[in-house]
Amino acid sequence: MSTPEPPGADPNEPGSVAPQPPADRPAPPSSGAPSGWGEVPRYGQPRYGQYGPQPTPGPSPAGMPPGGGWGARAARPGIVPLRPLTLGEIYDGAFGAIRHNPAVMLGVATLVILVATVVGVGVGQLLVPALTTQITGYFAAVPPEVASGLGISPALYAQLLGPAIGTFLTSLLASPVVNGILTVSVSRSVVGDKVTVAQVWQRVRSRVGLLVGWAVLQTLGVLVLAGVAVALVGLVVAATAGVSEGLSALLALVVLLGYVVTLVWLGVRLGLVAPAVVLEGRGLVVTVRRAWLLTRGQFWRLFGVYLLAVVIVTVIANIVTTPLAYLATWMETELGAPGAGAVVVTTLATVVATAIQTIFVAGVVALLYVDVRMRREGLDVALAAAAERPA
Repeated sequence: MSTPEPPGADPNEPGSVAPQPPADRPAPPSSGAPSGWGEVPRYGQPRYGQYGPQPTPGPSPAGMPPGGGWGARAARPGIVPLRPLTLGEIYDGAFGAIRHNPAVMLGVATLVILVATVVGVGVGQLLVPALTTQITGYFAAVPPEVASGLGISPALYAQLLGPAIGTFLTSLLASPVVNGILTVSVSRSVVGDKVTVAQVWQRVRSRVGLLVGWAVLQTLGVLVLAGVAVALVGLVVAATAGVSEGLSALLALVVLLGYVVTLVWLGVRLGLVAPAVVLEGRGLVVTVRRAWLLTRGQFWRLFGVYLLAVVIVTVIANIVTTPLAYLATWMETELGAPGAGAVVVTTLATVVATAIQTIFVAGVVALLYVDVRMRREGLDVALAAAAERPA
């Protein structure tokens, strides 16, 4: 008499047992869908190393290749394999997300950045007269040799500063929206889905307020910390001025370095707040705490990924925007229109540089969020199951 097959076993292998997630990995969320990424609020130490070959935890969960293994044989329905990611896979996935859904990643993101920049330049032009007056007064107050050493006229300085201020203000509102849009697109590309603009906006629109609020809080935090650093430098200089100028300068440098280190540390520890806000659907306070716990013990790995990403986008942006600098020089020397040239170059260079930086870095951050959750919470099991279901 034959032994009945256990439920869920492979009919081609009598007596086999249905694949189950490894014992040391948490079960997937009940929904298994990326839209429910916030349903696994588990924290703990990373289950895998930083990079390199991953261990074989046992039987393969559903959607994984037979024989287990979380390395090269892991399922890859989308832009990255569904297992803890290597450094190269994160960057390749960020570029792959652009190729997978260019309409959202390039089209919508660049359009929003362009509109924000144009509006910002327009707002900046309204500030130019007042800035020109202020800067002219400053030039008149400083010694002539200092003013001449600046190598730029007050009018042109105001023409450059005004649009910069305006674009900063509009970008403060637009960048969080762009990041939210890109995060949704990347998260769906991970499981091979190609979302439309309407689908992305439907997902993001309810989170726009929190995203903008978080961006404003970050800006205020930077300003508050800057004010504290300046106050400390003033106190240090005042306390040591009568002792030694060298000591004053050294202590002031230490305070400034401490300010930079604090910003970097907080930036890395809170870097996953934005994707968590979009994908998990929780309140801001809960999400900040969750991002803080997710990045615990991950500082140096995340810092390295962020730093290299910034270097990459800076090099690419400089290569692309260098011709615009030559265009500005030509317009100023040949056409005699420094004001118009500065406006054109500021607008074009800002759009290009911001688009490159925002799109790539947002892709990297979204994939880091996925990677951390796969390491800590076994999200790869849920994503593999979601990838197998019809859209």
